[in-house]
Amino acid sequence: MNKQQLTEQHSFTKDTVFRFKAVLLRGKRFLKNLLSPVKRFKNKRQLVNEPVIAVSESELWNAGDNADNWALTAGKVENLRIAVKYVNGLEIKANQVFSFWKHIGNPNFGKGYVVGREIREGYIVPTVAGGLCQLSNAIYDAALKANFDIIERHKHTQVIKGSLAEQDRDATVKWNYIDLRFKSAFDFRMETELTRDKLTVVFKSQQKNVKQEGESFTVRQSNKLNDCYSCGNFTCFKHPDRTGIKQESALTTFILDERFTEFDTYIKKNATAQDYFIVPLKKNSLLKTNRYHWAAANAQKTTATTRQGIYRALKLRYFKNANVFELGLQLDKEIAMAAAKKIKVECTHVVVSQNLLPFIFESGALGGRTFDVLMTRLPIEKLQQRLDVAYLKFKDSVTLKDFRATQHLIDLENKALTRAQKIITPHSDIADVFKNKVEKLNWHMPRATGENKKGHKVLFPASALGRKGAYEMKQLAKELNLQISILGNATEKINFWEDIKTEKFTGDFNEIGLVIYPTYIEHQPRQILKAIAQHIPVITTTACGIEPGDKITIIEIGNYEQLKKEVEERLKVMV
Repeated sequence: MNKQQLTEQHSFTKDTVFRFKAVLLRGKRFLKNLLSPVKRFKNKRQLVNEPVIAVSESELWNAGDNADNWALTAGKVENLRIAVKYVNGLEIKANQVFSFWKHIGNPNFGKGYVVGREIREGYIVPTVAGGLCQLSNAIYDAALKANFDIIERHKHTQVIKGSLAEQDRDATVKWNYIDLRFKSAFDFRMETELTRDKLTVVFKSQQKNVKQEGESFTVRQSNKLNDCYSCGNFTCFKHPDRTGIKQESALTTFILDERFTEFDTYIKKNATAQDYFIVPLKKNSLLKTNRYHWAAANAQKTTATTRQGIYRALKLRYFKNANVFELGLQLDKEIAMAAAKKIKVECTHVVVSQNLLPFIFESGALGGRTFDVLMTRLPIEKLQQRLDVAYLKFKDSVTLKDFRATQHLIDLENKALTRAQKIITPHSDIADVFKNKVEKLNWHMPRATGENKKGHKVLFPASALGRKGAYEMKQLAKELNLQISILGNATEKINFWEDIKTEKFTGDFNEIGLVIYPTYIEHQPRQILKAIAQHIPVITTTACGIEPGDKITIIEIGNYEQLKKEVEERLKVMV
């Protein structure tokens, strides 16, 4: 359907008559609601773990759209992203009536709805908040499958190919006089979600004897590491890729945080002139924001979450006694939520920094879109598991209980990473988790600073923290009578090194003959890469994310005996 056809089919007179009738009908419904009010329900999370009793799925995108129709479909998907948040998680009591409009509210005022496609008097027309019928269709379909009592339902005047109207399972809605209402004989929970290509509505309940139509179904858990992660099941043949649909207006938005050289290089190779960029702060010499300056970003198409970015920078700088990881999560959320609102409607693909991912995913902004993740650390669940193992060995540590997050956030990150199309990282430890859907980048190797003069000092390139392997390093220094250079300032406790001979690392790698780093966690092994560039022997763990090489020895995390053996062998060569 082209613009000319739309103009011919919808005259000003017809539109005026329609609007006048709608005003009268809204007034009539308003009076009815005053006399017989319906209840608004909340997400009390009492039924979240109950069995699934009904599921409805429908396609978001239409393969046959031309450029004009596709724009309306993109608007419809954006409207669905907004609307599903109002009904997701609702828990409705037995014999109480659910009303679609009671929870969605008036979609015409200040909620962010855009122009989408609406069926009006038999025709498809562009209208603000158009497309919400796909949500009402899906809810009605699930209600039928659950054998609920339908109180009010209205059919569409035109059947759209591929829609639930073809099966007489549709329910059109129009604020506020055409509603969808139903009730159940038992308590139930409604969950709604947009995946990259589907709208899904799920009902859960303790009730077991529900009439089901067709084959039985199971809802696969999406937060189990080494399951969906490792096989990448959302990009396999069971989840066909529909990104090949012709989308003439499609573009990518890069939602970025602190600059990684490896990711900057990757984006420079893959971004197009039409793509958009969202960063916490733009380059500003006064605020010293160079860490957020991405060379690959198109300055004319870059926006910033400036207020949230400044607030995070100041809070992290002046609240140094707080748990940096936990505080960082809170501040990242504010930046992510602001960034989610800046994504263009026509954007169909997002590339997002990992620390912002769970919050943007929770906002619903990734629904109906494919997305890749720039991965800089292990998933929080994996981090916590690894630190828990270390804590069993070193229970005096006051830092091994860092890197903690709520179970809700852990589940969000796991689910988002499962749904991601690609995981992009230079880190081998992370790449091993995701296997089939990882795009492995090369680490950026720094330039060697002068000729290595074969120094004789031993470097521990970190602070005296348990997660960095400080306890193993301390034991090793005692048993082998080592004097060590230390890079960082933080420490587990005062006088941690006790009788160990230590000195502050000057930054001159020409003094170093061996780097020992028995770390449990390392996100950016920049000092290790500098040592490798200087051809200095390195002994570190798989947590460093670096491949073994001629002078690079990689050992198991927490394997002290292996560490000691490898160090002794290297020390023989140094003498």
